[in-house]
Amino acid sequence: MLSYWTPSAREMMIMCPVAIILEMFVFEKTVVYLTQRLITPETPILLIILIRCSITVCLMCPTMSLIATALFKNFQAAGFIVTWLQTAVINFPMAIGWQIFLCGPAVRFLFRTIFRKDN
Repeated sequence: MLSYWTPSAREMMIMCPVAIILEMFVFEKTVVYLTQRLITPETPILLIILIRCSITVCLMCPTMSLIATALFKNFQAAGFIVTWLQTAVINFPMAIGWQIFLCGPAVRFLFRTIFRKDN
């Protein structure tokens, strides 16, 4: 059955769990720490969300690009670092837009719906 999947779908089967593990166990505390350093009690919630999303992408995008370069890219011709930097630069605009405009709001809505506080 796996032979019917596209190469990108097979890559997603590897990269999605890697992304979840990295975000939850490696970068979560760093993102919270950096966000707390940038906000004040008067900071609007929307700005806090944007700061946190941006910091997450700034940490996750280069890391995930590094892993994808090592696992899936043909970097012998140009070299590993050049291929990794190119991958990160290409991925960053999509990652920031995806996080701020689509995935972030969808996940926040989902969690608000699932874990609704009954008053």
